[in-house]
Amino acid sequence: MKNLFKLLLFVSTSSLAALPPQYQNEKDLNVMVNFIKEHPKVISSLRKIDFRAKIIYFDDACEAIFGRKHKPKPEGWVGPADPLEFKKSNCEIDYPE
Repeated sequence: MKNLFKLLLFVSTSSLAALPPQYQNEKDLNVMVNFIKEHPKVISSLRKIDFRAKIIYFDDACEAIFGRKHKPKPEGWVGPADPLEFKKSNCEIDYPE
């Protein structure tokens, strides 16, 4: 009985550490939308946001690619995903000055 209690306590506390999908999605979407707002070229030629692939399509064939910022975690870590960040683009993301 004692072992069952310990197992239930462990499962209930570790499962509370993960961020529910709707909140993680909201954080990720905010990162992508803020990026669009910060870059006039991107917002003026925006074609599509592929949320699943984490890519913003703009201009004729331009892509702004996002990915997770890697943060070292202890073994067995259960928690929110690493923050989303802009990784690269195959085009200039700003108008020339």
